[in-house]
Parts: sequence; C-alpha cells; structure tokens
Amino acid sequence: MKNIYLLYLFFGLSHVVWSQDSITTQLTLNEYLEIVKTHHPVAYQSALKLREGESYLQKAKGGFDPKLNGGVKQKYFDDKKYYSYVHGGLKIPTWFGIETELGYNNNEGYQLNPESYLLPSGIWNLGISLNLGNGLILDQRRADLKQAKVIQNSSLLEQKIMMNRLVLDASVTYFEWLKSYNKVELAKENLDNIELRFENVVQSVKFGDKPAIDTVKLGIQVMNRQLKYKEASLEYSNKTAYLNTFLWQDGFIPLEVGANTYPNDNSELENVLPIIDFGPVIINHPEYLMVQNDISIAKIDYRLKKESLKPDLKLKYNALSSDEGNGVIDDYSYENFYWGASFSYAIFTRKERAEVELTKIKLEDKNAKLAGKKENIKYKIVSTYNTANSLKEQVALQQQSVELYTQLLESELTLFNIGESSMFLVNTREQKLIEAKIKLIETTFYYRAAISAFKYHLFQY
Repeated sequence: MKNIYLLYLFFGLSHVVWSQDSITTQLTLNEYLEIVKTHHPVAYQSALKLREGESYLQKAKGGFDPKLNGGVKQKYFDDKKYYSYVHGGLKIPTWFGIETELGYNNNEGYQLNPESYLLPSGIWNLGISLNLGNGLILDQRRADLKQAKVIQNSSLLEQKIMMNRLVLDASVTYFEWLKSYNKVELAKENLDNIELRFENVVQSVKFGDKPAIDTVKLGIQVMNRQLKYKEASLEYSNKTAYLNTFLWQDGFIPLEVGANTYPNDNSELENVLPIIDFGPVIINHPEYLMVQNDISIAKIDYRLKKESLKPDLKLKYNALSSDEGNGVIDDYSYENFYWGASFSYAIFTRKERAEVELTKIKLEDKNAKLAGKKENIKYKIVSTYNTANSLKEQVALQQQSVELYTQLLESELTLFNIGESSMFLVNTREQKLIEAKIKLIETTFYYRAAISAFKYHLFQY
C-alpha cells in the first residue's frame, strides 16, 4: 500500500503541522474529494458511459453507411462456358428512406438464361428504391439513429449521476471519519483531565486534605475513561479503514492515509439558501432528464410501431445504359430501364395493433413516472433543506449548552478545591459536559451530512 504522502507529492495538496514528536498532515475535504473524483474506479466507470453512448451513436450511423456488393457465378463443362454472371454495385441509404444504387452487370455463356442476355460490354444501372407505405415516414434505420442520439445524452446524464453519488458517499465518509477523530480527541482530553485530577487528589490525601475514598472514586473514573478512549480509538481506526476505500491512484492502485494524517475541522459550517423557484431546478435535474429521455425513446418506438399498420408497398426503378457506342452517359435513353413493385398487407393486423398498444402503454407509464419523479425530486430537496436548517439551529443550541456546562463544571471545581463540594458533584457536572460535547460532535456530523445530501439532490457536486 502506498502512503497518502505520495498523493500529496503528486497533487501538491499537503498541509504540514509540526509538533515535537512527529510531523502530521491534515487532509481537507476539498483535497480528499479531488482525489476521489479524479482517481476513484467509479470515476473511470463513469467515463466509460460516455464512450458507450458514442459507440451506440456510431453503431446507428453505420446503418447509413454505403455498401459495396458483387459476385461471380460461372459454369464450365466440356470445354464450353455454359454461363457467366458477373455483377457489382454500390448502395447508398439516405435519411429520407430512399436507397440509391449504382451497379454493373455482365452476363454471357453458351446456355445463358434468355432473360439474362446483355450487350457484350455489359450494362450499367443507376436507380432508387423506396417504401411508399410502411417505412415512408420512419423506418428501423432512422429510428435507431434517433434513439442512439437520445441514448448518448442519457449516457452523459448517467455519468453525472454516478459522479454525484460518488461525491455524496465520499463526503459522508469523510465526515464520519472527522466525527470519530473528534470523539477520540475528546476521549483523550477527558482521560488526561481525570488522570491529572487523580494525581492531585492522591497528593491531597497524602496531606490529609481529602478523604482516601476519593481516590477510589477517581480510580474508577480513570478506568472508565480509558475504556471510552479505547472504544473511540477502535471506531476511528474502522472509519479510517473505510475512508481508504475511496482513495485510489489511477483507478487501479488502492491507497491508504498515513498514520499521522488527520481530518481538517477548521472549515466553517455552510449555510443553505432556500429554493425560490423549483421549476428550473427540476427541469434541468439529470434524474428528471433521464426519464424524459426514456419517454423520447418510447415515442420513437411508438411512431415506428404505428408505421407497421401501413401496407408494405415498395417501388424500385433503375435506368440502364452501356458503353457500346459513345459511352454510358451519351448512350443513355429514358426508354432503357427496369422497374418493380411489391405489395403486402396483413388483413387483420392483430399483431401490429397489439404492438402499437403495448408501446403506447409503455409510453403512458413513463409519462406517469415523469410526473412522480418531478414531485419526488422536489420533496427530497425540500426535506433535506428543512433538515439542514433544523440541524443548524440544533448545532447552535448545543454549542450554548456546552458553554453553560463548562461554566458549571468550572464553578464546581472551584468549590471542590476549597472544600465546599464533593467528588460526586464534580463527576456529575463533568459527565454532563462530556455528554453535551459528544452530542455537539454528532449533531455537527448530521448537519454536514444533511448539507451534502442537499447538494446531492440539487446536483451541485
């Protein structure tokens, strides 16, 4: 495993804090998210979505690629050429459903089919074929291209959704890591305080200023706080390990934070601004646009299925010419051509009508889903906004509570030192202060998580 310092050297992101014992580094939220967004495997997967969308579009465009065709068919027997069929051509599909064709045929032989006799130099043909019924307005080739363009746009939206979700999960994980770190620091501070108080009481007992039973009471408190510190340290180790799952290099090399790397808790708590007009937010929301794209694809499919209710009527016309005389163009005559037509129609069209109805049902279902998605997005934004504002007020109240409990403890310690209070009251005051600080740490975490969720639903990442 590589150390997080490698990341710092590569990105220039380190903030070094010097102490007497060692060098520690602080990993800020922005630095951490920059690493995640650049190097996490999901970031690489999201980039594949764009390539996937481009491939779908390229595949659909391939339906309009010109195609060369050709072939030879010959028979020889008893030193005679019974027949020889040679043909080659180029077909060019167009967006309007018309297919143009350029070709050359040269047939000869002792026993050639009479209808296949041509001029010795062969015949050139240039013509078109088109559908006058089913496929005139929309055919499978044009439908695939229309849908591929929508799919490409959906791939871009899907990439945004994946990255937005990644940043949310990474942010909450960082705040979990920060919360556990703050609890470890608090547990260490509480342990240091009780050990110092224990030493002072031991000295007071030696001089007869305090009863010996106070050392027993404080000894129990020391062991309890040692246990709390170990529990907090274990939680911090686990949160650090989970944080490491978001740290990668180039999407393939897992990284770990260093033993002396800690979260940064110096940033001010953000404020959330109310949403005045939800209209622009919702209609530009990627999840809403994804459903709209699904509707667009369903509409194209519905139009294509309706084409199947029309009869299959195909017309083909080819002008013919040869280079026997003055050349292909100069020898052309409008009297030289061949044409053909074909017609078919299912009398009851039960299969076709059923397919139209099924696609219509799917379209109506997606329209209903769009209406639900609109309200769902609005609800999530409003609820996370309300939650964040409420937690902001709770953080402020909890900070005041910590200040008041601190004053009570200081007053009780003063009374205890002059012999007008008891160890029981001091421990009670201190326990209330500890509980208030823990509550403040947890409430601050929930507030930061709510801010992240609010940004997530607004797609501000």
